[in-house]
Amino acid sequence: MGIFASIFKKQTFDTNYEKRLRPRHACAIPTELTDAAGKTWSCRIVDMSETGFGIISPASLESGSIMNIVKPYIVAEVVWARENKAGLRAVK
Repeated sequence: MGIFASIFKKQTFDTNYEKRLRPRHACAIPTELTDAAGKTWSCRIVDMSETGFGIISPASLESGSIMNIVKPYIVAEVVWARENKAGLRAVK
């Protein structure tokens, strides 16, 4: 942390995605994921919380993209994505 950040107590953001803001509950819900172009992939919702959910998908997802979850119909934004795992947040 730099000198100015310590003086002004600048808030820093942690990029460690393994830390959870809310506890997540494990689940295994098979579903499909559709992007804006209409491509569909099978995926699995692996954990859920009040603020979002995690999925495992063969699709290469990018942070900030909007996806549609088909079975429990949810429009969601990709918050983080690594390899075949991603964290999504429902869009209101």
